Amino acid sequence: MATRTTPSRTIEMRPVEQADQRFLEQLYASTRGTDQRMDGCDARTEALLVALQYRARQAQLRTVYPYGDIAVILERDRPIGSLYVNYGPDEIRILDMSLLPEYRNRGIGLGLLRSLQAQGVRMRVPVRLDLLLSSPAYRLFQRCGFVLRGANGMHNSLEWMPPLLT
Repeated sequence: MATRTTPSRTIEMRPVEQADQRFLEQLYASTRGTDQRMDGCDARTEALLVALQYRARQAQLRTVYPYGDIAVILERDRPIGSLYVNYGPDEIRILDMSLLPEYRNRGIGLGLLRSLQAQGVRMRVPVRLDLLLSSPAYRLFQRCGFVLRGANGMHNSLEWMPPLLT
């Protein structure tokens, strides 16, 4: 797993462990925008439904990408996010990249993306992802040179090509 150091912080990653499941469910819940909330549900029911959505999404990703790597992102040994990536023979696919709200917009996501792009250069493959249409992270991916390759009813398909492949 990679380590990224800035003057004021060290960001590390380690493989997910069984003990991380509760944190990962809470992290997933923190990414749900107001447009994805379940109106009419009490807080307990909504939490249960979000946990079920998280588990269903993880099961689907494990089925489609059985060799995907999922890591917990740490700052000073405290979990602050997760990164789920599939390294295929013809692409690096970002399956999920999430940070707790208080760690967003601090350059951590940018550092992770730049690291994945460097891996794409070394492997000579593009970096791709599907991003929710409503995701505020779209601007970050644009800044990093990702281009829109298509959209369906829920996601934008984005791609970044290493310079040697363009």
